[in-house]
Amino acid sequence: MKAIVTGGTGFLGRAAVTELLKLGYEVTSYDNNFRGSSVLLPKDVRQIQGDIRDRTKLIKAASRSDLLVHLAFINGTRHFYEVPHLVTEVGITGIMNVHDAIVKNSISDFVLFSTSEVYQSPQIVPTPENVELKIPDILNPRYSYGGAKIASELVTTNLIAREVNTWKIVRPHNIYGPKMGLEHVIPELFLKVINPLNRVLTLQGDGKQTRSFCYVTDFMKAFSLIVNRGTKNEIYNIGVAEEVTIIDLAKTILKTVGRDMEIVFTPENRGETRRRCPDITKIMSLGFDAKTTLEHGIKKFYELEEFLLK
Repeated sequence: MKAIVTGGTGFLGRAAVTELLKLGYEVTSYDNNFRGSSVLLPKDVRQIQGDIRDRTKLIKAASRSDLLVHLAFINGTRHFYEVPHLVTEVGITGIMNVHDAIVKNSISDFVLFSTSEVYQSPQIVPTPENVELKIPDILNPRYSYGGAKIASELVTTNLIAREVNTWKIVRPHNIYGPKMGLEHVIPELFLKVINPLNRVLTLQGDGKQTRSFCYVTDFMKAFSLIVNRGTKNEIYNIGVAEEVTIIDLAKTILKTVGRDMEIVFTPENRGETRRRCPDITKIMSLGFDAKTTLEHGIKKFYELEEFLLK
């Protein structure tokens, strides 16, 4: 069996590639390395450097594939605000090109990586997969990412579904681990804490916002279960059912580093989600059981992340 992973050199892409290799697939990574690193991929992965917006190159790269896993997107909250046009273009053009690659190559199976951002501020927490998806403010550039992901889900369930034998959608919730990039809350907090010039630790908002943090090795187990055992034409949250406030996350990082800093608060970005935690009943029914506690995961991140050692 052969698989192609778009966005394969990114943080989650590399994790997905690794698990597909374990499942016995011959894997091709297709990525322009905008945020990823090709040197971090396993050596037995075929690599094609290409942009998801390049329809012709993607179709050629996906030839003879049985499975297409689509992750190529521009993530990172800073990008949502600074280059929303690029986030939207990559998201919308990308999923349509993926559709065409599936049609032209008669690919039988498809997995779309969506995001917890599609829920925005859900009425139900922990949040099951069947709640409404929302774009609260079409004028807020933050929703360029979540909106393009919603569009990708629509293309999957209404267009790609007509062309494949099976499709699955996964919605990761704050996956973290070494070499994840700097545009995420955990590495951003670590960079503030380890900087000896910082006397106070600044947090956006009041620090009472909640998230659910899943260590990358647990994510990899969940992804493998979805590919291997997941029900076809189904949507799965990936994460852990532990709701953590940002201020408690900050205190865990301070304890891990061994610093005592005053925490101060700044205005939060417009459109910030107050609570986010997944209902993981579906993935647990496949046998998923997260093994890494937040405290242990933060400790491993600190020990393994190279930029913290410089």
